[in-house]
Amino acid sequence: MKSNKPASVVLTLTNKTRMGYGFADFGFNLYYTGLNLFLLYYYTDVLEIRPAVAGLIFGLPLIWDAITDPIMGVIASRTRSRYGSYRPYLIYGSVPLAISFVMMFAAPVMFQNHVVLAAAISHVVFRTAYTVVSIPYSALSARIVSDSQERGMLAGVRMIFATLGGLFTVFATLELATYLGDSNLPAGFLGVSLIYATMATLIFTVTFLATAEQPIHTPTERFKFSQITAPLKHNRALWILIVAIVFGASGNAIFGKGLIYYIKYVAALDITITGALVALTGAVSLSVPFWIAVSRKLNKRSVWLIGSLITITAQATLYLTPPSSEAIFFALIALLGIASGAFNVTFWSMLPDTVEYGEWKTGIRDEGIIFGVNQLALKTASGIGISLLGITLEMIRYQANQVQTPETLQAIPQLVILIPLGLTILSAVSIAYYPINKHIHGRLVRILEWRRARIFS
Repeated sequence: MKSNKPASVVLTLTNKTRMGYGFADFGFNLYYTGLNLFLLYYYTDVLEIRPAVAGLIFGLPLIWDAITDPIMGVIASRTRSRYGSYRPYLIYGSVPLAISFVMMFAAPVMFQNHVVLAAAISHVVFRTAYTVVSIPYSALSARIVSDSQERGMLAGVRMIFATLGGLFTVFATLELATYLGDSNLPAGFLGVSLIYATMATLIFTVTFLATAEQPIHTPTERFKFSQITAPLKHNRALWILIVAIVFGASGNAIFGKGLIYYIKYVAALDITITGALVALTGAVSLSVPFWIAVSRKLNKRSVWLIGSLITITAQATLYLTPPSSEAIFFALIALLGIASGAFNVTFWSMLPDTVEYGEWKTGIRDEGIIFGVNQLALKTASGIGISLLGITLEMIRYQANQVQTPETLQAIPQLVILIPLGLTILSAVSIAYYPINKHIHGRLVRILEWRRARIFS
């Protein structure tokens, strides 16, 4: 018989749970980093799809993905099983996700007379399958532990694995595609997708086995589908975080995808795309432990603002005084990676805190809808940013694998650096109003425990 007694609040986690939870983000980044950094380039320079069309193929499925995220959040938070609400999706969704990832690279090879249609459909299917696994995984962090500082540690471990997965992907993808495909890059990318899909599926199984959910009994469990917007209405902390991440994600999408074009066509330096991306991702990975330590001393909002200042400084320098040497270029890229580490650690530990803030304001707890709406905003911003990048590349008359005109070479830095810089400033201004710190969150947790004890006594 199910007890109505509220669950005790978990304040600390074992290293096994921290590592097990974070390990999944290595697997997610085998999918996510590869797509974010290489898919637009794959469409334009490998499949030779027109940049504007490629941008739409990449961006529109992200917007579709954003629409399905809140729906998946609602479904996951109302799932009841002996494994919990969120963990089952790591097992049951991982194989369809792996198949859809492989098909994204197989479809254009199999249907060479309909490359654009095959790429578009397979991308939509993959994004849907990714949502089914990634939304429950993200929401799981709010059920694993309720202490704000421990969530910061959990987010930090997650980001270490995420950046290690990204670093591996950056380092290995082009090399593996070239090796496996020989002179046939589409076939090479297909081989890479098979390897990554197999690795990710095994990793998700490890995370499922290493984690457990706290059974938190609140009135949310008895709510109807028509009431799913209730946790969002007065959640000021969530909306401020969403506004900040929309600006930040848009800028990151444009810079991250556009950097490949900047390196290949603009930077008159002896550097490779793989080398630059390894430097960027490696700096993120190495900086995460530092930012975890800083966030335990300062509030999370301050860490975000410090990261913004570093980003603004590095991007302004890159735009105003283009690097005259490889060393200066890599130093600026490393600074941007360090700043990205600050955003990653703070964002993924701030988001679970908004669950308790919303519950305090409304009396309703729903991790799934909060994480789903956040992903809606995040992916819509990324989709719009990437679509605009592709459309703008065509507007400035970019030609894949050709010598670019002087006007195009002048416009690429404006697109890839200047616009993201402005969006970073807007993100910093927004996050300055974020209302939660560790002391406020601690009080919220105690208040909510008291409320639950009264309700279920």
